[in-house]
Amino acid sequence: MSEEGFQFPAPTPSDLGDHEVRREGSSLEGARVALLVTGGIAAMKAPLLARALRRQGAEVTAFATTEALRYVAREALEWSCTRPVVVELTADAEHLSDAAPFDLYLIAPATYSVIGKCAHGIADTPVTAALASAIGRMERGSAAVLFAPTMHGSMHNSILVANLQSLHAIGCTIISPRDEGGKHNLPSEQVLVEACAHAFCGLRVPGRPHARHS
Repeated sequence: MSEEGFQFPAPTPSDLGDHEVRREGSSLEGARVALLVTGGIAAMKAPLLARALRRQGAEVTAFATTEALRYVAREALEWSCTRPVVVELTADAEHLSDAAPFDLYLIAPATYSVIGKCAHGIADTPVTAALASAIGRMERGSAAVLFAPTMHGSMHNSILVANLQSLHAIGCTIISPRDEGGKHNLPSEQVLVEACAHAFCGLRVPGRPHARHS
């Protein structure tokens, strides 16, 4: 194309601020979501997932392991969630979230290691410590815990299946991965958001009229 025919118009003006998202629904209206990001390559999709959750009305806080930050920038998570990322525990006891309890804990991606640690009660990182508290809240009916497993097909073994069965048996939701290329891949943002919305709908949270009995 000649220089005379070149056009590069400015974007259409918008009333949205830089961190804001265009609302697409209200299925997570008022939901407080802890997005727990672990060290798989799919962690790079976490900022997009955070914004997809926010488009349905959720308030999202990211927790990230040291390994996760090899695949996704802390700044990208902060920008997409509009709040600081929890990468260490302080005197504020972020894993307990007593001041503003989370309704949903979404582990995406959920690695082989984190699944195994959680299934065996190991709470040695901010993410696994948050999960220990999450399961306690889940067992009281005030929170839901959802795992989105992702890993290479060779890691699909009897230990993984037994650990996921154990987590499912106590009430955790296991979101089926996307099967492609010999791997358990992270499902689309739409699938993950719909799973969260379904779980949120069934919560029994005192004083929270938007959460309904299943």
